[in-house]
Parts: sequence; structure tokens; C-alpha cells
Amino acid sequence: MSDSSTGSAGAIKAIDKQSVHQICSGQVVLSLATAVKELVENSIDAGATNVDVKLKDNGIELVEVSDNGKGVEEQNFEGLNKLSCEHQR
Repeated sequence: MSDSSTGSAGAIKAIDKQSVHQICSGQVVLSLATAVKELVENSIDAGATNVDVKLKDNGIELVEVSDNGKGVEEQNFEGLNKLSCEHQR
């Protein structure tokens, strides 16, 4: 297992359609608690040692999770803006 506490996170790469389908069909947010849990787990996975959770109007107006983890490098921001799930009828 590599040490993720040093070095860059690497490039973000698009995933194939089959993987997108599996992710989209398997990860449905059932509650605010589930959503916050997922965001906090992402923070921990990014190596965070400090995680702050803010809710405004009980999470209706705002859910914000901030941390001191490694996160996404600026050169990979564009990859975050691409549509990753498509609704199928």
C-alpha cells in the first residue's frame, strides 16, 4: 500500500459508462445523515485530521463540509465539472 500522505493525488480520469451506471444505481442519498456521512468519509479518505460540518436551516439551505485533507489539485478541477450520471427512462 502506498503512502498517500506525501506527493500529489494524480490526474482525474473519466470512468467508463459501465462504472458510471454501477455508481449511479448504487449510491442513492436516502437522508441528510447519509449525505453528511459520505462527505465526512471523503474528508477522512483525503487524509483530513480536522473536519468541520455546517448545516443551515437543518441542511435545507446549506450542507458544507470542509477539511484539511489533500483534496483535488487545481489542474484537475475541470474533470469535476463533467456530468458523471445520466438519468435513463
